[in-house]
Formats: sequence, structure tokens, C-alpha cells
Amino acid sequence: MLTSLILLLSFGFWGQDLPRNIAPPGVTIVKYKWQRMGVGPTVDATFKAENDSATGSTSDPAVPAQASGVSDRNAPFFMYSLELRNDGGKSIRAVLWDYLIIDSKENEELGRHEFVSFDKVGRNSAKTLTVKSRLLPSRLVTVEDTPPTVTSTVVERVVLKCVVFDDGSLWQQSPASEQACEALRKRAKN
Repeated sequence: MLTSLILLLSFGFWGQDLPRNIAPPGVTIVKYKWQRMGVGPTVDATFKAENDSATGSTSDPAVPAQASGVSDRNAPFFMYSLELRNDGGKSIRAVLWDYLIIDSKENEELGRHEFVSFDKVGRNSAKTLTVKSRLLPSRLVTVEDTPPTVTSTVVERVVLKCVVFDDGSLWQQSPASEQACEALRKRAKN
């Protein structure tokens, strides 16, 4: 009975762990960051975020543009970057990744952005992948608002969901990402 209770409690706490910077063998997440940039153009083909629109529009006509995080044409944009080191045997062709903002004290996700990068990362090399987005890193709290005297419990994480290699092979973090990863593999062929 005691063993069952211990196992149940350990699974409960295990499920509460913060996402880790998981990567395929030979691929290392070197560093990542976001930064606020100046006012961006209204429409820019380099806005590559999958879950937000460069124009602030949504697919649902009942949702106002403000709900997407863009209140006007002069809104700032944010640059998200991820540096990968590829010491594996194959070049990387595409990556699906999440940028997370997490309150580590409350173990609460404050923001999540999903990005696709089609930048090639050769064997035995490193490359910084960058993506522009109009959405704030977090709508609940911003890291810049933390007073210097207060220790912030806000942490940032990058989670690689899937990586497509030059030979067409695929690494995915979990079975839950299977559909998105297969779609990425098809897009990377072109």
C-alpha cells in the first residue's frame, strides 16, 4: 500500500515538472532569447510564426484584431532567436519549436509561441534561428516589469517539438506532436 502511494505521488509530481530543453541526439540548444524590436511593417513575409498573423487578423471573423495581440499598425514586434549546435551526422532542414515563458514558483505557463524554422543547420556547425512575431512573449506578465530588487520566478524555455533532417528522417519529442511533425516533413521536402 505504501509503495502504491509513493508511486502515485511521484507520478503526480513528475507530471508537474517544467518542460526541459529536449533535443535529438547530437543537437544542442546553445542559447535562446527574445527581444522587443521597433515598429514593424504592416505585412512582412519574414513573420514566420505559425500561431500568429503578421496583420493581426485571425481566422475567426468574430474575434477582433486586438484579441490577437495587435492593437494597431504601429505595434512593436518581437524577435525570438534560438541557437542550435548540430554535432550529429545529418544536416538539419527544418525545426518546429516552442518558446515558453513560465512562472517557476507557481509552475504556470504564462506564454507559449510555436515557430517553424526552415534554416539549414549543417553537420558540425551552429546556427541561430530567428523569427519575428507581433505577439508579446506573455500577456500575463513581462520580464521587463520585474523590479530590479525582486527576484523573478519567470523562466524561459525552448522546446524542440520536431526536427527534419536533410535525408527526410524525422525526430519528434513526443507522439502528441506526430501530426504537426509529419506536416513539417512534407513542407520541408519542397
